[in-house]
Amino acid sequence: MLNLEQILKQDHLLRAMTGLNRQAFESLLPNFTQAYQDSQNKPEKRRKRAPGGGRKATLQTIESKLFYSLFYCKCYPTFDLASVLFNFDRSQAHEWVHRLVPILETGLGYRMVLPERKLHSMDEFVKRFPEVKRVMIDG
Repeated sequence: MLNLEQILKQDHLLRAMTGLNRQAFESLLPNFTQAYQDSQNKPEKRRKRAPGGGRKATLQTIESKLFYSLFYCKCYPTFDLASVLFNFDRSQAHEWVHRLVPILETGLGYRMVLPERKLHSMDEFVKRFPEVKRVMIDG
């Protein structure tokens, strides 16, 4: 399992694993925290247990949740690899990604760093970026 405390203390490790330095990570943390708390207050489905009930999550701190979502977005590991690195089952790795990445997007949206809109066609792309002469698509 990764030693998150060590990674968060060393700027070059944090940058290698998330793409952010310590300062950027720290500045994103309040927005991610707010987005996470908002998602907890508005659950998508009815809870089976009261908040705090059930087994304790492997990613307990908000820093570990932010780190996991940034790590996934930067490195894009398989769920098998993520489960080994973070010491939980592959199904839980899948669950965390699908739960935390939308929260990360919301947190980034609070900071107004998301793209203005998504492009759905090449015509939209050409209108938005007229100076681009050549586009390569890797699929």
